Amino acid sequence: MAKFVSTKTVLSAWILAAAACGGNGGNGGGGDAGGGGGDGGGGSSADAMPWFDAAPRLLTIEPLAPVIDATGVPVTLPFTARVDGQPVTATWTVADVVVGTINQTGGFRARGDVAGQVEVSATYGSTTVSTMVTVRVNIVDPGPISTADQDLLRGGGTADPAFAWLFPYEATVFPRGLAAPFMQYGGGATDALRITAQVGDFQYEGFVGATARPGATLPPAIWDALTTSAGSGQTVTLTATKLAGGQVTGPVTRTARIAQGDLKGIIYYNSYNSPLAGGGGVLRVKPGGNAEVVQAGCTVCHSVSAQGNVMVSGVSWSSSNPIDSRSFDLGADGSSTTRLTNTDGRMWSFAALTPNGALALSNGIPASGSPIRGLSGTFRSRLYDTATGLEVAAPSFTDAVQYALTPAFAPAGDKVAFTWHQGNSRNLAVSSVDLTQAPPVFGPPAIAVTVGSGIVGWPSFLPDSGAVVYQAGTAFDTEHGNTAELRLVALGATPAQNLFSTLPAANGRDGAGASILPGGEDEDNNRSYEATVLPIPVGGYYWIMFTSRRTYGHTLAPGGTVANTSDEFVENSKRKKLWVAAIDLDYATKMAAGQDPSHPAFYLPGQELGAGNMRAYAAMEPCRDLGATCESGADCCGGFCRPVDFTPEGEPVLACVDQPAGCSNTDETCATDGDCCGVLEGTTCINNRCAERTPIE
Repeated sequence: MAKFVSTKTVLSAWILAAAACGGNGGNGGGGDAGGGGGDGGGGSSADAMPWFDAAPRLLTIEPLAPVIDATGVPVTLPFTARVDGQPVTATWTVADVVVGTINQTGGFRARGDVAGQVEVSATYGSTTVSTMVTVRVNIVDPGPISTADQDLLRGGGTADPAFAWLFPYEATVFPRGLAAPFMQYGGGATDALRITAQVGDFQYEGFVGATARPGATLPPAIWDALTTSAGSGQTVTLTATKLAGGQVTGPVTRTARIAQGDLKGIIYYNSYNSPLAGGGGVLRVKPGGNAEVVQAGCTVCHSVSAQGNVMVSGVSWSSSNPIDSRSFDLGADGSSTTRLTNTDGRMWSFAALTPNGALALSNGIPASGSPIRGLSGTFRSRLYDTATGLEVAAPSFTDAVQYALTPAFAPAGDKVAFTWHQGNSRNLAVSSVDLTQAPPVFGPPAIAVTVGSGIVGWPSFLPDSGAVVYQAGTAFDTEHGNTAELRLVALGATPAQNLFSTLPAANGRDGAGASILPGGEDEDNNRSYEATVLPIPVGGYYWIMFTSRRTYGHTLAPGGTVANTSDEFVENSKRKKLWVAAIDLDYATKMAAGQDPSHPAFYLPGQELGAGNMRAYAAMEPCRDLGATCESGADCCGGFCRPVDFTPEGEPVLACVDQPAGCSNTDETCATDGDCCGVLEGTTCINNRCAERTPIE
């Protein structure tokens, strides 16, 4: 049963009185100051405004530092403000409504499923006193399991040596706002599972019935409560224990961390065998949702602008090339409206879009033949208007570069990266760009990466424009046994000052390069391709989305629960899926120290399980106008999201607003670090958005 525990002392503050206006304040001792010129009157009630007091008075709040124990349901706790021991009508506030809310009669209401601390304040006149409320959560879900079997599971055991974690990986960083991961384990069938999840003052214990393959997913409300309860840098501990034939195995333990923010934007991806699209098409996944069809049919080789408002692609296919190029306006509701169709399908296949989608830099096809499968004939890289299809003169680029393969603009629009085809595809180059000029002005390309064999391609900038994630492998595509891994180059003042990382954790390796993935080198490693990066940081991390043919627990694997997933390279393999990994914001510092700035990847929930999925484009959701509801400033065209009202329970109603006075919150617009409210705590301005620092581990 929910309860609260409190000390009997109260927090207090002196209310310093000001002399009354006019008169001598009277000669009576102990009474409140009288009106102008009058004698000191009798003492007024404690609820009189404190600035009429003749002497300091004590404001207190009670209870002090209460501790609430909850079991998953709301718990209420009344607060009282007093002056000299007498109740007064104060104005009540909480510093954050995540853990609980308070109404104007002092009634605090804890959610009951989120653990943590929150400051409660009472203001009376010009004086404010505060106290900290701690909410502890302990939720037990017995499920269909008998009390006797629950006790067996709690006792643990070692019966099945194959019972071990397959997914998620150790030390994965998850953002908030996604569906719970499907936790999967090795070993044989189970009669029951005991699952626990703990972080800080949050504890969950759940029991699951028989499964043919050991696995469980936390209920959505529990995963939401767990990730919301997890504070910056805190470790989430997950355990699993199995019961089979009266024998117990476990617990086996996995740890994770939770980024302090919801994953933003929309992920657009391509499939050739989507059940939803009836074959090929472009689909999208909003964080926390499921796949939706954007364009069905042979609409592939797509690119999406960082602002999420424009998509370009090749449409339909001949024996050697896409037949048409097409640009689309994208709506927040998932709609796509054709902007323009051009009869040369090469023009916008794999093109780079500027952040607002107005311009597209075409993917070049050299005379020696396209290194990228599905394209042919000579086609020089050019800049095009996506609304008219007309070429936009950019001699500072086209005079220097003939064939820019798999190009990509930075989210800030200040740089472009591409594979520079000069007799081979082993150079990755970067050029500065000023899109405000007419024509746009590009700086001379500088080679950032050179490899001795294979290719470098599919570059994508981190939001600060200071580094590029790219693919290094045997070929540009993922077919026919082609292998690749992701890499990161941090751009120095000169190419000689560039820093490089093999991103061991994101690629499934430890610091020494050994595989940490369940399938090892033969099944899982060297199978990471086609990375893109979310245009803004979230919760202290950058987020890379990429294609991988690695195993996914016991679901997509040799002998997996999804049929025909033993061969990751068979045509239209369902093993081809979208994965996500976190990169620390202080990547350059870590790289300079020889440390890995990446974290283990996780399977993107919501994508179609029964399809081969590839080339995830992480883009922002089209921005919202003033007055529209929002979750953060990243949702708003003006860059600011603030409370405009409150619900009866005291929860804020957020909307897009004009720039308010004062500093900018996380995700809101900034020009410098100093514009951000959290600058003293390490918040920085990245791509004109305030971003929290990477948590200290």
